[in-house]
Amino acid sequence: MFQKVISAKGFWRSVITLALGFIVIYNLIDMWFGYDFDFSLFVEKRFSKDNLLRFFVANIMSGFVYGFVVTFLKFRGQIKKNESQ
Repeated sequence: MFQKVISAKGFWRSVITLALGFIVIYNLIDMWFGYDFDFSLFVEKRFSKDNLLRFFVANIMSGFVYGFVVTFLKFRGQIKKNESQ
């Protein structure tokens, strides 16, 4: 079932779309709660030399995990529904 789901047409495009959406929304909420929408302070803290790699790795990993799990469950549900009919 796993192989069937991840090889379904549109699966990976959906994973990437959801991951990017998650990253944008998460960072907007983080900027709102942590920095009161002060973009310059957010960039100063998040993109400092010490935090830059951590920022990008954390965003990419969390976005991928979210996008993969949500898309996997969606596609698995669709495949199961189609097989039962």
